[in-house]
Amino acid sequence: MAAEAISDLEALTRKFRPALIAFFSRRAASHAEAEDMTQEVFIRLAQSRVETVDSTEAFIFRIATNLLRDSWRRDRVRSSYRMSVTGEHGVNVDALDPHRIAAARETIRILWAAIQALPEPTQQIFILYRVENIHKQTIADNFGFNVRTVEKHITRALVFLARRVGDRS
Repeated sequence: MAAEAISDLEALTRKFRPALIAFFSRRAASHAEAEDMTQEVFIRLAQSRVETVDSTEAFIFRIATNLLRDSWRRDRVRSSYRMSVTGEHGVNVDALDPHRIAAARETIRILWAAIQALPEPTQQIFILYRVENIHKQTIADNFGFNVRTVEKHITRALVFLARRVGDRS
């Protein structure tokens, strides 16, 4: 950005910052959010071509209005998502419930122990296919197996793991 453009932006910041803070403070949830949105206005202003604008003041407040609309839309989408999640899984369920996290970690520990208990070629094939996302044909070529043999190893591993995890949960 040219030095002249920077000084113009600084002048616009000094002139419009208090008005923008007031504008956003009346509409935003907090003063910090108003500050952030004001900063975003000046970032967008710096990225745009102000020379082609008839009224800089109108342009600045159009940016501010669009930021508010974007924020409201984002909040509405998030709220809608939260409502759909709580509606499906129960009211006031915390997705980061410590008990659920501990149970998930225990299940992962059991699953990893079960994977390590698999016979060697089955374990390697399962990890390559399910964890590393390598195609069955590539695995078959590397092991010198038929694709059907690789599929049988994967099926054996899945059955074994389902039994191990199912027995301990």
